Amino acid sequence: MAKKEILSKLNLKDYNKELEEIIEKKDFSSQVKNLLLSMFYKLEIGYKDYSIVKDGTLSKEAFMESIMYIIKEKCDKIDFLQPKEKEEKKYYAFPEEKKIACYPNEAELLNAILEIGDKNFHILNIEETLANAIKAMLKIGYELDIKEALTNFDGWSWNNNFDSTDDIEYNLIYQNLRIIMGNEFMSEWKRDRRQEKDYFAEIKKKSEEFYNAMIKHCIIKQALEQKNKEILINDLRKLKAELEKMEEKNVLLREIYDTKRKETDRIKLMDRILNNKAMLEEEFKKRNNDLKEEEKIFSISDLTEILQQERANAVEQIEKCNSMLDPKKYLKKMKNLQDAIKIIEECDIENIDENIIKKDLIDLQKIYIDNFKKYILSATTKKEIMDLVCKFRYYIYLPIRENGETIELAYVPELKTDIEKIQKRIITQACKNKALVIVNQDINYNSEIIKKIINTKIIDLQRINVIFKKEKESITIDVFDDEVLDRTEKVEKKNESDFRIKFEKKIKIFT
Repeated sequence: MAKKEILSKLNLKDYNKELEEIIEKKDFSSQVKNLLLSMFYKLEIGYKDYSIVKDGTLSKEAFMESIMYIIKEKCDKIDFLQPKEKEEKKYYAFPEEKKIACYPNEAELLNAILEIGDKNFHILNIEETLANAIKAMLKIGYELDIKEALTNFDGWSWNNNFDSTDDIEYNLIYQNLRIIMGNEFMSEWKRDRRQEKDYFAEIKKKSEEFYNAMIKHCIIKQALEQKNKEILINDLRKLKAELEKMEEKNVLLREIYDTKRKETDRIKLMDRILNNKAMLEEEFKKRNNDLKEEEKIFSISDLTEILQQERANAVEQIEKCNSMLDPKKYLKKMKNLQDAIKIIEECDIENIDENIIKKDLIDLQKIYIDNFKKYILSATTKKEIMDLVCKFRYYIYLPIRENGETIELAYVPELKTDIEKIQKRIITQACKNKALVIVNQDINYNSEIIKKIINTKIIDLQRINVIFKKEKESITIDVFDDEVLDRTEKVEKKNESDFRIKFEKKIKIFT
């Protein structure tokens, strides 16, 4: 398809011209340019349905502009790779070179673009071992969240088209977090460069049980992927040693003051060298005499940059020392260390395997599902209830791996009872507040019928129409997407006199 033809179909309004200008200014091949335009076209086509199904997503303009920003500011070169049968990695990002390489298709091109973009997701007041495990989940989860608009929605239908190499466990946890905290929260966190707000503390306030279980799962998963439990065991030893040191206050204070004195002396020395040409040249010769040939400093200007960085590091060390002398920060650090040690010890490091991680992920989902109870109680308006129905419908169709196969959460045996209980509560609340039609006065039977209807991948639930028909021993339900028959369901015929709808007549299930 010619570029102008694609652009005319895009009809991107405010950002149409900007997209064309960005692409024209880049040293991209015509093949790359056409694939970029095709990718944007498919994103725009799928975004409306993506935003309906996921509920509360960013505006299409904000979504598209975030991707255009990466292309404009972070990507100057795009190379296509020749597909190889056994190659697991289908895209690469090289941020320092502002370059990406990928298989020549829209999904891998989007993967590579998202990979090279900034994902701040800074984490405050958590030990590094925990923070690194969480950041890995946030990075991958964010990329899969955005990619879904391209791969799972084609303008007609919704399908869970996750690649076999996609990390759907991280995607599941990210979606848990996104639904709990909201899209705006996740978007703000991803964009925030000031690194002052403690986003993780906000998550903990929402649900401390989910917060702890999420961290634990990410640690276990990372340890399993690294295939080296010793890394986590060594991290645990270091954390315990640091805690012991903090508990010996006199020893700690001596060490802090010694460090401050040494770093202050280093700063004074570096300032003298940086402000004295002769000393700078002498330092250049001295360092190069001690370095291997391949490590030698190239020029005086390079040495200046090295010294300035070393000075900055020394200032940072002094700031850390001052922080430790602040009683509130000292107690906060102690608490962070204690929390980290407790969580890692609960991970049962020695016995980590695939079975442990699967069980742990299921346990996390049980906690997550249980959180829906408070949302049900607080949902009183029709809009709030409809949002809740949409959120839970999207959730139960999230993919998870079961014995090597990818299935949806709705079909996981260990979660079936929990999911059914929450669905019944949501349906009952929706009927009580007249957001859903009451089909039958028997609450349990009514819930069973409506669940059959709304457990669907029809994009817009409010387009559902149904026709109830009496059979000899069952009730047949024709479910329509507006005027198009989507499927036919059956339920056992009972409590016939309690039906509150007309048979053989098309009705809207959502009022």
